[in-house]
Amino acid sequence: MQGDHIVANGRADSGMIVFLCTASGRVTSASPRANELFPADGNQTLRERLESRLRLNPSPSLGSVLIDGEETSLVGLMDNREITLAITPLDEHQRTVVIIESLCPPTSVDSLTGLPDRSAMLERIHDIQADGEGGHRLMLVDIDRLKTVNDYLGYHVGDRVIRDLAAAMQAAVPDDVMAARWSGHEFMLLIPPRQAEYSPQIAERIRSAAASVHFHHDDNDAQLGTVTVSIGHAALGPGETSRTQPRDQLSSLNAAVYEAKRTGRDRVVNADRLQQPSVYATGGALDRAIHEGRIVAATQPIVDLRTGEVVADEALARMITPEGDIIPAGLFIEAASRLQMAHRIDFEIINQTISNCVASIDHRPMAHFVNISGDFLQHPELMEQVITNAQNACGCIGGSDKLEVKPLVLEMTEREVLEDTADAFSALKPLIDFGMRLALDDFGSGYSSYRYLLDMPFTFLKIEGALVQNMSESVRAQKIVRHIQSMAKDLGLITVAEFIGDERTADMLREMGIDWGQGFHFGRPEIVRPLKSDTRVAVHDI
Repeated sequence: MQGDHIVANGRADSGMIVFLCTASGRVTSASPRANELFPADGNQTLRERLESRLRLNPSPSLGSVLIDGEETSLVGLMDNREITLAITPLDEHQRTVVIIESLCPPTSVDSLTGLPDRSAMLERIHDIQADGEGGHRLMLVDIDRLKTVNDYLGYHVGDRVIRDLAAAMQAAVPDDVMAARWSGHEFMLLIPPRQAEYSPQIAERIRSAAASVHFHHDDNDAQLGTVTVSIGHAALGPGETSRTQPRDQLSSLNAAVYEAKRTGRDRVVNADRLQQPSVYATGGALDRAIHEGRIVAATQPIVDLRTGEVVADEALARMITPEGDIIPAGLFIEAASRLQMAHRIDFEIINQTISNCVASIDHRPMAHFVNISGDFLQHPELMEQVITNAQNACGCIGGSDKLEVKPLVLEMTEREVLEDTADAFSALKPLIDFGMRLALDDFGSGYSSYRYLLDMPFTFLKIEGALVQNMSESVRAQKIVRHIQSMAKDLGLITVAEFIGDERTADMLREMGIDWGQGFHFGRPEIVRPLKSDTRVAVHDI
């Protein structure tokens, strides 16, 4: 019989995946390759044997096709690769089923490694999450110090490392694990549920495989070192094995790799065991908040210590969660800085401050302090846009003449100023020329404050809050603050004391000659929104 010949001829068809079965799905014979990939376990039907690692499109079903007895093909995925299931009736009772793996390379393939690329992996991940499949795990493999290899040995050496590691990694992991090129220095692996519990062992196999990869200039050159990788793995999908929401799972995976690198590289970290919210998870939430308009300014009053009048305010960033909770900047600003997102927050708060300034045009003129980061200084296009927005808001700025002093004050800490103050001044010059003033924040916290005072045209000097908070108990703190005030007066700077919490501290600062004060004693930050030109309404008190 032809079917018996196809299945039994192991020498001719040893690489083929072929089953001989009845119309009811009972397997009567299988090729060696079929038995290897789909081992029999008792009296399983063909469908039961295949479903361990093969996922067919839902319609038509395999069972109905076998019963109908028509020659047809089904498509699906095996080990995350596209396959075709060719079904041919031999007679009324017997069917041959051949699994054909696609011979055509997918369009979304990485040209250097031959692996699926990021888009192919993302599509598979999205399918899993959309179908509600639980139990999968993702593994992110990051090549340590690849940038150093590229910079000092050349990109051709780096490319060889990537290609060799891809081959070694594929040889080290089970066949049903999908590996993809995720980025220039990263690979992503999708581990199916039946292999999920072995993720730590798979990761260690990859580490060992990486150690067998050497980098050198040419094939005949002496070896210059071996490759190491930092690996993170995390649960994927909405099943019970995942502790994070699907949209945050890639962020938690990045956090695991970051932790592996932070603790010395060449190691494996399970993202499910990380205790604190990751920089990447926070960054993801922050990115969504920016896109959805949930980064808002909360203004805190600044008063003249001699008169008690409000003369200015400071705009402080807040993030509103989808549930309406208010997140202070201290809980997300570090993530924003590490992920180079701080300039986006600065831009949002500056624009809101300009709008709020327009809304309060009928009120007594005030200075409006906004914080800017070193990251913001690296984006001249945003500075140009700020000037354009301020010019358009002529009611706020009091005219468009460049020489007029504008109410917007750009506040930066010495840690945020570029290492080269000449570069910082050059970056800020368009804003300074437009009439915006500068404030140096946290003066007295260390570093190189005096050099910044020498090189930068500051108008305001904000005194480190820890000094102010300790004044009532520390004579030394009082002397330091008094010295700062004396120096600022000689330089013609306006001093602002932060973190004033009580009347006694305010009285001491007033006696010392400090000009302005800020802190909970005078008012907490309030999120405000302009309704019309003569109205400002407090939305939250925080």
